[in-house]
Amino acid sequence: MCLYFTEIYLHCNGAEKSFNSLTPGAAATLALTRLITPRIHREELLEIVTSMMKDWAVQKDKKVRWIMEKYATMSTRVTVLTFILVGIIVGSYIAMAISAVTAKKGRLDYEINNVSMSREDEGQLCVFRSASSRQAFMVLQAMQMFTTGILTFGTTSFFFGLAMYLCSQFDALSMKLSEFRVSEARHAIAEVVQRHCHLIRLAECMEESFNASVLVYLFVTSTLMCIDGYMLIASLPLGNLSMIIHSGSVLLLMLIQLSFYTFAGDYLEMRSTALSYATYDCDWYDLPAGVAKDFQIILMRASIPHQLTAGKFVVMNMITFKDILKSTASYLSVLRVMLDG
Repeated sequence: MCLYFTEIYLHCNGAEKSFNSLTPGAAATLALTRLITPRIHREELLEIVTSMMKDWAVQKDKKVRWIMEKYATMSTRVTVLTFILVGIIVGSYIAMAISAVTAKKGRLDYEINNVSMSREDEGQLCVFRSASSRQAFMVLQAMQMFTTGILTFGTTSFFFGLAMYLCSQFDALSMKLSEFRVSEARHAIAEVVQRHCHLIRLAECMEESFNASVLVYLFVTSTLMCIDGYMLIASLPLGNLSMIIHSGSVLLLMLIQLSFYTFAGDYLEMRSTALSYATYDCDWYDLPAGVAKDFQIILMRASIPHQLTAGKFVVMNMITFKDILKSTASYLSVLRVMLDG
């Protein structure tokens, strides 16, 4: 982080090359944030993980296990996709590092490797002026990007997996509530209420653990989308292929990660409120009036959705994702008109 932001501060190579240092610097900032916040909230996260392990170990109901496996498969696919992205990013940096180490000195080799090294090799001239120091930095940077990629995308997968676990448990609770027996109504209601309280506690732990890091991510994402959107629009008339690919890939990566957060938050919101529909659909009308009134309390609490937020004021759902896309598109549209004019 210090190296990248030093390059931006010295600003000895122009705005374009300073912008090249902004993206990995922002990624390092996100990685640092995601390394610190889980450590601060380790007790809350431990409570969620412990509950998950216990549910997988003791759950014998085939229908419930099918629900859990369905959401686990969804989480696994997201994890595989994120680490494929990590492999692509780290592989590109390793390839640049190898080319930097094996390249011969001289202007000819510099021009040959200009396409692969333009993003990082040219962007480090303020601090690393000699050819040998730049080559050493490329090797170090490959290791840095590996760590950054694991932290950034790994935390995203961890967040998504925990959210899918909570969704599966809300679904399982809805199924159990809709299939309860009238003869065991009091015991079933007590069991459902206890489980619901436990899930509410887990949802609050998850919100408390991740809202700060998601806020930082949302701020960094919005900033990078504006900057890289500007660079993309400015590069199109010039035909700068490397800058177009760089800016487009950054925008795509930011949108993919943002979609994971908003999809997980939106799905948890829907699954938690679905419990109110399951409560209404059960055979509460066959119960004595005193017992049936208990369902009113469950219905009132279940109608309040559990939302994952960024900083406790920006709700992470598909509406937020749509608003960010709409704002970004409007910004790029206005910017293109200004540049064309």
